[in-house]
Amino acid sequence: MSVFTPVSEAQLSDWLRNYSLGGCSRSSRSSRESRTPNYFVTTAQGRYVLTLFERLPAAELPFYLDLMAHLARHGIPCPAPIADLSDRYLQELNGKPAVLVTRLPGRSIEHPGAAECAELGMLLGRMHLAGRSYPAYLDLPRGPKWWRDAAHAVRPFLDSPKKRLARERAALPLRQRFPDLPRGPVHGDLSATMHAG
Repeated sequence: MSVFTPVSEAQLSDWLRNYSLGGCSRSSRSSRESRTPNYFVTTAQGRYVLTLFERLPAAELPFYLDLMAHLARHGIPCPAPIADLSDRYLQELNGKPAVLVTRLPGRSIEHPGAAECAELGMLLGRMHLAGRSYPAYLDLPRGPKWWRDAAHAVRPFLDSPKKRLARERAALPLRQRFPDLPRGPVHGDLSATMHAG
């Protein structure tokens, strides 16, 4: 069970003073299971989602937030980060990095059918095309460097055949390079994507 940083109504109201959205008229903790706590926030200006990042390093967040803003500007139906009065997306709340984004309409689809999957495939294609013009770059958190580091970290606990296998598997991505393929951001959390409009 995960432990999340709580946010009281008073803390939220005080935090929202960093924005020109009006006071909070309603808020609730999302009931959806997630690695990060989300709060639904309604103000005089609209409906939003407040996210506190418990694990993701704050230094990586600008990449993702700027990507979300870029995709939203290019017509991709994704949450758009809201800039505060200092024109920054990223804030801090209760000692954790925090962001406020638009809340999309719709509901989760627990058992998507062929039509929903086709629609999602089309959306992912549009997202990848829109992402081509996004100039920032971030190494994959679980990419080749992480594979090498993880293989090195577990090596003392492995017997000789498994050490060799770990070394071979960690080296595999270096031999499987495809420099002529397009590069760009990848949606690594597809399970959080399916929503009906």
